[in-house]
Amino acid sequence: MTPEPDRVSSHQSGPAHFAYIDAVRGMAFLGVFAVHAALLVGKFPGQFLLAEGGYGVQLFFLASAITLSNSMSARRRIDPYPILYFYLRRLFRIAPLFWAAMIFYWALPRVMPHFWLTEWAPNGVHPIYFVLTALFLHGWHPYTFNSIVPGGWSIAVEMNFYLLFPFLYRFLGRSLRKSVVFVLASIIYINAINRCLPWLRHLSFSDISDSVWTFYKSFWLPSQLPVFLIGFLAYHLIRNDSIARLLRVRFWAGCLLCSCSMVILTVLTGREQGFIPGYLMVVLALAGSILAISKGSLNWFVNPAICYLGRISYSCYLVHFAALGITLKLLGLHLTESLPHIDTGHAAGNVSLFLKITAIALTLTVAIATATLHLIENPGIAMGKKLLSQISASRDRQDVAA
Repeated sequence: MTPEPDRVSSHQSGPAHFAYIDAVRGMAFLGVFAVHAALLVGKFPGQFLLAEGGYGVQLFFLASAITLSNSMSARRRIDPYPILYFYLRRLFRIAPLFWAAMIFYWALPRVMPHFWLTEWAPNGVHPIYFVLTALFLHGWHPYTFNSIVPGGWSIAVEMNFYLLFPFLYRFLGRSLRKSVVFVLASIIYINAINRCLPWLRHLSFSDISDSVWTFYKSFWLPSQLPVFLIGFLAYHLIRNDSIARLLRVRFWAGCLLCSCSMVILTVLTGREQGFIPGYLMVVLALAGSILAISKGSLNWFVNPAICYLGRISYSCYLVHFAALGITLKLLGLHLTESLPHIDTGHAAGNVSLFLKITAIALTLTVAIATATLHLIENPGIAMGKKLLSQISASRDRQDVAA
């Protein structure tokens, strides 16, 4: 596969941009979209698999670890201040659209069914929640975790991972062996964390409902950290020459993808919990799937449509909740806490309604996300690049003066 030019490279030559990462992000968004659309209607065949589309967020996390590792590998040799530049790039890439989403969902709360956000803060949303969310600190309390921007919990996890990334990269970014050791150690770590969580809840969050606590403990950064560590491992395996030669052969890449798919289906349908948590088994298989498509031999997965969706996936993720809410209004459907989904009374009707909602909401999502990409995301990235250019120019002037 020929690398494409990096769309967000610095003023100097930056890291390559790979189409398969766009494809991974596109598939990740479709998974997230599918689960939220499927929850709006009554039961139909295959719905339980669509409900597992939430693993699309973990797929985003894997893609993030791989992309950032590639970027850091290239930029640390050309950036005068690699860690500072890393943080500034991430801030200008993520914050403008997220802050705009905060304003939008605050100003137009009825664009979605009201209980979609209030269920995460049953005692009401307080002003401090907005402050914590704007600072990306909302990932450290159950009531702020997901109560301002729908799906905002994943942005909190991602941004807090960014704080750790330069230091993790220093230890893991150059060593496959260390990455393997850290992934194995994370299995022990996650079991230890799970044993401590009941004590943490009793000490700090004893008044929180079971549903809010279960969601929080499953998805806060300490529980998701192993996912990012697996992303580091995938990064090394993708760069391994021996594995690359093998995966350029369509047969072996297909075998790996099929094997990973079977592992995913086995875990999702069996739900067996052993020493290795089931969700980590799924994440490992997802990482293997990324590996399978990374060398271009399975090019039907890396097609223009899915790649475009991947390029606008951040916007899609933040706006698709509103698109689903608008779609319900267009169809004259009204959901409440006592009626959280529409059941037509038979499976065929539910499938038809699901497909109708999906077609309308996905079209709206892509249209709105394309607009926000050009109006908010790209200008934010451009501002970041301009700031970095000014910092570099100032440093160059100091060097000349010295």
